[in-house]
Amino acid sequence: MKTTFEAKNTALGIEPRHEVEILCSNCKDPVSALEESSGVCTNCGEPWAPLQNVSIWVTTLPAAGAKTWGSE
Repeated sequence: MKTTFEAKNTALGIEPRHEVEILCSNCKDPVSALEESSGVCTNCGEPWAPLQNVSIWVTTLPAAGAKTWGSE
């Protein structure tokens, strides 16, 4: 099961866009809604314990300053 959270501004700053994918800890197969409700992986037949795969996107870059030799 993969859930995508879009980037947003919060009181603490920018929360970047990120995806969280839940995988079976035994066979690394993505967990479906049916598997989540039953607690058993349909790929390997074992009870799965959640394993997360997280992807994060950089949505903004902080401002950077530059100085050239001889300039003030």
